Amino acid sequence: MEHESESTPNNHPQDESDLMTQRVPRAVNFRYDKNIFSVSNLLFLVVFLGIAGGLFYFLWAGHNKEMQPDEPATPALTPVPVVSVVSKTLFREDQLPGEIDAYQDVLIYPKVPGFVKWIGVDRGSVVKKGQVMVRMYAPEYLADRNEALAKVAATKAAVAVEESELEDLKAALKKSKADLLADQSTYQRVYTASLVPGVIADNDVVQWAQKVEADRQEVNTFIKRVNAKDHELSSRKEELQAKIRGFESFSDFASYLEIPAPFDGYVTERRMHVGSFVGPDGTGAYPPICRVKQLDLLRIVAPVPEIDTAGVVVGSPVAFTVSSFPGRRFIGTVARLSNSLDKDTRTMPVELNFLNPKYEILPGMFCKVLWPTRRPQASLFVPVSAVVSTPLNTFVCKVKDEQVQSVSVRKGQLMGDMVEVFGKLAEGDQVALDASEELLGQSRVQPVKPHAPSAAGAN
Repeated sequence: MEHESESTPNNHPQDESDLMTQRVPRAVNFRYDKNIFSVSNLLFLVVFLGIAGGLFYFLWAGHNKEMQPDEPATPALTPVPVVSVVSKTLFREDQLPGEIDAYQDVLIYPKVPGFVKWIGVDRGSVVKKGQVMVRMYAPEYLADRNEALAKVAATKAAVAVEESELEDLKAALKKSKADLLADQSTYQRVYTASLVPGVIADNDVVQWAQKVEADRQEVNTFIKRVNAKDHELSSRKEELQAKIRGFESFSDFASYLEIPAPFDGYVTERRMHVGSFVGPDGTGAYPPICRVKQLDLLRIVAPVPEIDTAGVVVGSPVAFTVSSFPGRRFIGTVARLSNSLDKDTRTMPVELNFLNPKYEILPGMFCKVLWPTRRPQASLFVPVSAVVSTPLNTFVCKVKDEQVQSVSVRKGQLMGDMVEVFGKLAEGDQVALDASEELLGQSRVQPVKPHAPSAAGAN
């Protein structure tokens, strides 16, 4: 009884440790209870473990459910903007550097060397075809012309002498033939009479026979002389014709001393003056007198790239611009093709004709030719971003049945933000707007229309 009264809480504490035990709450007092394996503590432990185990089970079940593979669930498709392959006729304008030249550009040289006696044009002069621009003086050629004229006259006199001698020979030949005929007739009568004995002596018959033979030889001699003289006269006449032709080269000498304008145009340069010595050599030994250009018709030379040469059509209009008239277009016409490409630039020079009646455009101006590039037949186009070029291949990403396929293509011409493609594509096929090699790794995709207006609808 004494022991129970000491352990009762109603009793006064006997020492300091009992006092602290009384001040601690009852829940804390449980931990310090020496009888820790009591029934109440075990029951509390079982309930606590049950609650903790249940909570852990629910957490574990929920975690395993989220980590399981989504095999039965439908995977989400990757959206891919697509555009349609369109069929268009290629037409665009490329800016090509052009050169403007005069339709005719001539350096004026004289036909014969001489001195400038008078010059009636200067830089900027307007000339008409046939207008005399320069007069010259050439004393050496005048002397040569007079000498040639004297030779022609001498040859004509020689021809006249030969013709007179030929006529004399022909007259002598005719007389010899007449004598031969007369002597032959006399010989025939003498011979007939000699057949009667005692009428004609035999010696007379022989003499007349010899005379006829001599006349025949004389006739033959004259015939040979006439033929020889005739041949000599023919040679003289040929010589005369040669000298006449030689003189004719001097007969137009007066016209050589006057230099006319070859066509209607402008004098753009003048290098010689009165008293200057000029010559026909255009290789640099003598400078030209002046330079004349035709400005009412111009040549516009444009270097057309090799890829565009198939679309060049003679007679088609082509626009060009010059810096002197900003914002204004001039129209030329395709007139001439070189039909040969420059090996360095891989371009073909093409010439345009431009009528320039007001002389607004001048030779030497730099111009930009707005060259129209076109094809006679339609071809397929896709946006530029739809084509991928790698060192090994050039392709587009074709989207069909939620699958991405690589289709090899060959790029052609550009038209705006579209590019011409050649390959196993058809009009209406769907291709990725922004193609890439990474897009080929997508298993399934969902084609969608682009948010912004794409190049597929642009020209």
